[in-house]
Amino acid sequence: MYPNFYRHNLTAKPVAQRGSMLVIALFVIIVLALLGLTMTRLLSSSSEAIIHEVLGQRALNAARAGIECAVADEFGASCTHLPEKIFNGVTGLENCSYNVEESPSKDIVDGGKTFNYLTFRSTGQCTAGKINVTRFVYVDAMLEGE
Repeated sequence: MYPNFYRHNLTAKPVAQRGSMLVIALFVIIVLALLGLTMTRLLSSSSEAIIHEVLGQRALNAARAGIECAVADEFGASCTHLPEKIFNGVTGLENCSYNVEESPSKDIVDGGKTFNYLTFRSTGQCTAGKINVTRFVYVDAMLEGE
């Protein structure tokens, strides 16, 4: 009854469909390559952050060791305090060092008592390849004068 002239436009002929799979395959390859590149960068940055965190903790431990030795030496304990020390052969602190500075003591008088006020500063430093991490520790101490 009605002419069927719309029917021939509903499906494209095979000649018009040539190369569509190639475009889809290229799109999928590009998307997967970008996804792989993103994952590689994420893994690389997270491993570098872990290296900084571990070296930071080691540098903090080295700085604490220097502070503890300096304070112990000042208060009469038998610690062979060196202002600078490089940890060689110490497990966990390889390629680490500390440097301790003691500021000049100050006498403080409070309520008829004299106190000796001391300030210590320790710098811990650790290296691994091109990465260098530094941490600082400060300690204030007071000795009651005699």
